Amino acid sequence: MHLHKALALTALLLTPAALLAADGTFDKTLQTNGAVTLSVNTGSGYIHITPGSDSSVHIIGHVHAAKWNSWIDSGSPEERVRQVVANPPIEQTGNTISIGKHTEYKNISIDYDVTTPKGTDLSANSGSGDIHVSDLSGPAKLNTGSGSIDASGLSGRTALQTGSGDIRAELQSSTDVKAETGSGSIRLKGVQGELYAETGSGDIEVQGQPTSSWRLQTGSGSVTLGTGSARFSLDAQTGSGSVHSDPPITTHGSFEKHHITGDVNGGGPTVRVETGSGDIRIH
Repeated sequence: MHLHKALALTALLLTPAALLAADGTFDKTLQTNGAVTLSVNTGSGYIHITPGSDSSVHIIGHVHAAKWNSWIDSGSPEERVRQVVANPPIEQTGNTISIGKHTEYKNISIDYDVTTPKGTDLSANSGSGDIHVSDLSGPAKLNTGSGSIDASGLSGRTALQTGSGDIRAELQSSTDVKAETGSGSIRLKGVQGELYAETGSGDIEVQGQPTSSWRLQTGSGSVTLGTGSARFSLDAQTGSGSVHSDPPITTHGSFEKHHITGDVNGGGPTVRVETGSGDIRIH
């Protein structure tokens, strides 16, 4: 009897009403005539942003609709996709553009491929999708709830945050960088100027020149720094791991296995590193 009930339930869940899905695409180009401020938001889709024309923003939206329960959903997936494609969630006021805000769609996800002027002031937010951004020179604020962030060629002020995904960024002359993840790893290259990097339980790897203060913190991962011949003052502490530095350190006070303070290459901006249980290595 239980087997028959299970089979009946499975058959119900696999009926066409439960599995119907539809896809569509919209393509829109917005003209601009100055510095662009761009906000891109999606609930569960990805966001890909690259530089393009200096006088326009080009948006391609990939719309996906599913219908899992005919008693809850209203309208067929095809109808809902047609509504979105006919009226994309895009607003423009002068050179300020908002994509994906204030949508009331049910069981709809939208992936975005966007090209925008190189100097755009960007904010990108996804509930659970990945974010990829490359070669922009304006400020960039990227946030995803559980996806990963992959950025390259950014040269403006940069803020990267994800709830549980990894962060990877290759930067070009960014003077202010902030990277935070709840449980993923952080890997940054080309960091200059000020840096704040924190993860709850992942590893942190940073390559760059600390010309301003750096602060790096992880709850249980390791921290690896590649600073070349940079001059800085180090304050490194680990709860149960060890601290190792290839460049010689002129220590301040006693030399301890789990906590070292001192000057590297004569001293300079302060670099603070803290991990609960991982090792700290400086190359």
